[in-house]
Amino acid sequence: MNKLYLVDIEGTVVKDKSFAPIPGAVEWINGFRSSPHRFVLVSNNTTHNPMELLAVLEDQGFDLEKENLLTCMGTAANWLKKKGIRKCFVIGNSQLKAYLNENGIETPSDRRVEAVLVGLDTSLSYQTLKTAVNALVKNDAVLLALHANRLYKDVDGELAVSVGGIVRALEYSSQKEAQVFGKPEPEIYKQAMRQFRARPDHCLMISDDPFSDLVGAKSLGMRTIFVTSGKYKDQAVLDGLEKWLRPDWIHKSVAEIRI
Repeated sequence: MNKLYLVDIEGTVVKDKSFAPIPGAVEWINGFRSSPHRFVLVSNNTTHNPMELLAVLEDQGFDLEKENLLTCMGTAANWLKKKGIRKCFVIGNSQLKAYLNENGIETPSDRRVEAVLVGLDTSLSYQTLKTAVNALVKNDAVLLALHANRLYKDVDGELAVSVGGIVRALEYSSQKEAQVFGKPEPEIYKQAMRQFRARPDHCLMISDDPFSDLVGAKSLGMRTIFVTSGKYKDQAVLDGLEKWLRPDWIHKSVAEIRI
């Protein structure tokens, strides 16, 4: 049976937000074109809409089709439309807001909204958090998160607080639990399996993040590979996981993995 490879992007096939490819990653991804196996890049990226992200990766030499990319941003927009939510306060950049607008969702800057959606905002202000909390508490808006990652590497290669830190602050302040769309929540993995008609035991998830990515895949019955090319350089970080959630294999980079 042909396998479906679910592959993280940042720290796995590119170094960080600069999107410079990890050595050997372009050749590895492009090698799928001569393989019977299939792949999809599964991303928690909240700063580029799906088509922009696809273009950025193609500019770096990756041979990709639209079906080879699945993002939490697209998953969130689909959910909002299905729920009939038309006004959303966004913690995130202009690209995220523009993408939602293109999908018929207004992004006002006040608290009179039906939902608060949290993405990555590198210029986050206290006033923005204040507006979000008022929307959640006074307007009873639903709290949504594109993902709940702990850390990411910025364009300078430095570790920075990711979306999850902001989500946890809003959960604590509003006493509401966020609906999370990205990894490690099951929906994005299930969407990939539906798209490619694959069963969990025929899927392999590869990532540099054993907490936000691999745990979710493992919980669904997928096999997993941890690569130390990203935010965690030492496999000792795995000691914090229960044995059944630890990755099946560990590699320095995807270039070591045989398709």
